[in-house]
Amino acid sequence: MDRKQSFFPTGQEEEEEKKPEEEKKRRRRRAVFAFIPAFPSKRRNCHWWSLAVLSADAWEKTCLNRLGLLCNLDPKAAERRDCHTLCYLSSGRCLNEKMCRISTVLLALLSLSLMLELGSAHQRWSLLRIIFKTIKYGESSGGDPGQPLFLTPYIESGRTEEGRQLSLVGSLPGANVKSYSGYLTVNKTHNSNLFFWFFPAQVQPENAPVLLWLQGGPGGTSMFGLFVEHGPYLVHKNLTLSERKFPWTSKFSMLYIDNPVGTGFSFTNDDRGYAENQDDVGRDLYSALVQFFQLFPDYQKNDFYATGESYAGKYVPAIGYYIHTHNPTAKIKINFKGIAIGDGLCDPELMLGGYPQFLYQIGLVDETQRDYIENQTELGVIYIKQKKWREAFEVFDFLLNGDQTESPPYVQNVTGCSNYFNFLQCQEPEDQEYFGAFLALAEVRKAIHVGNLTFHDGSEVEKHLLEDVMKTIKPWLAVLMDNYRVLLYSGQLDIIVAAPLTERFLPTVPWARAKEYKNAERFVWKICSKDQDVAGYVRQTGEFYQVIVRGGGHILPYDQPERTLDMMNRFISGKGWKSNENLAENSA
Repeated sequence: MDRKQSFFPTGQEEEEEKKPEEEKKRRRRRAVFAFIPAFPSKRRNCHWWSLAVLSADAWEKTCLNRLGLLCNLDPKAAERRDCHTLCYLSSGRCLNEKMCRISTVLLALLSLSLMLELGSAHQRWSLLRIIFKTIKYGESSGGDPGQPLFLTPYIESGRTEEGRQLSLVGSLPGANVKSYSGYLTVNKTHNSNLFFWFFPAQVQPENAPVLLWLQGGPGGTSMFGLFVEHGPYLVHKNLTLSERKFPWTSKFSMLYIDNPVGTGFSFTNDDRGYAENQDDVGRDLYSALVQFFQLFPDYQKNDFYATGESYAGKYVPAIGYYIHTHNPTAKIKINFKGIAIGDGLCDPELMLGGYPQFLYQIGLVDETQRDYIENQTELGVIYIKQKKWREAFEVFDFLLNGDQTESPPYVQNVTGCSNYFNFLQCQEPEDQEYFGAFLALAEVRKAIHVGNLTFHDGSEVEKHLLEDVMKTIKPWLAVLMDNYRVLLYSGQLDIIVAAPLTERFLPTVPWARAKEYKNAERFVWKICSKDQDVAGYVRQTGEFYQVIVRGGGHILPYDQPERTLDMMNRFISGKGWKSNENLAENSA
């Protein structure tokens, strides 16, 4: 896939041009990472690649901190070296001074051209958002998209029946399941609005639990979860729909919200409307949920669970904790029962240190590359301990995330693979991006009541949450584990938030049964006892469950739809994983 494809919404290029000149200069000053062929080394059969860095901004910091570490030099040693001679090989070794100077001169010519282009470049290299990089963002592709539907005025004026009827989703090409959608205003001062799409359960919706689904990112649209992972629809290349075989809507009522403000169809008219931390995320989501249950009062008594994956490892505890603290005195009470998090980024300080050995043990890096990754993650942890959140993010970004650089991150360079969601796949499956073009169809936009409003790529969301990325959510998670049903599940094949990373931080969560959890035995889970294939592995302590799902990666419901549906059924029904009953049956 062409990672350099711009996915800024139609018309947003013009908005970018209006940004202050300082922002454009800042883009040009960023360090440029590029590869050029190095001369063959004296080692037989070797032809390595050298990496040099040129930067007009913070040259000394970039050169000494980055290149010094790349060449395994401590800061003091790096200070005694000429920055121009610090070049790094993918093997982790340094070129001699002569070859490094030659490489640097050649790279300078290339870098000059690249830096001039960066002033107008709009690509983003997100790893937590990488899955959304080729999705079509912007406005309607033509035709009459209708008008956006803002439901808060109907709720506030007591016209909930009228608002509910207006929010019914119209006819969609290929398939139709009863659903509702529209906007809920969560901040009138900044005109901040969250978009939701609600699907009542296909069986006994009056009693079925209501599940809130939040995508990660930060800035990833929950429409991805709807169309790619577990919603009732599959989108095909010809932009028509068919019904999914194992949709979560077969058992649960699913509420998909583009969160936080600025994600997907959600928007704000003021820069101050964006979330800066998880307190902001929890507050806005809570406002939306209260309005939702006012609009759909028949579902207020139903069990409610907050669920999500990846960076939603922070969003889900944020809204769960907010409900926990506000429910006792709230006029509109939410029947909150628990949370479920898939491959969640919850505690970067401890999770970061798991990358070196994990990548080495699955064969993606050699011992020298592992040692370099270890040096970098140790630096990131130091920054976290010093509460230098941006610097910690930059280390993670340079190493794995690749979001704020205009070139691929280190791990992609040394592995040659861009897919960090399943280590058996080098590229992301093409069908995961079809839904973006589908949502650009005028008839679809009219049916879901978004009009011609921009479908955002989430880059502004990430910019405002940049200093939140490396912070922990453990204190809130501990409260939820002490008081509610909690599921943390991981795909066996995930890289970016791999199962061993979750294993590293879980024993340190300060909840009441932490000691008991450490001694809990893991048992085998099969969908049916007669199955030869194993679905996964489970550890349980009280109402807390940790599950490893075999054969799936970060986008787990996409890779293993039957197993994830069976898992969610076992968790929410309370039947547990030792039951012989197939809880994904009759969901086709």
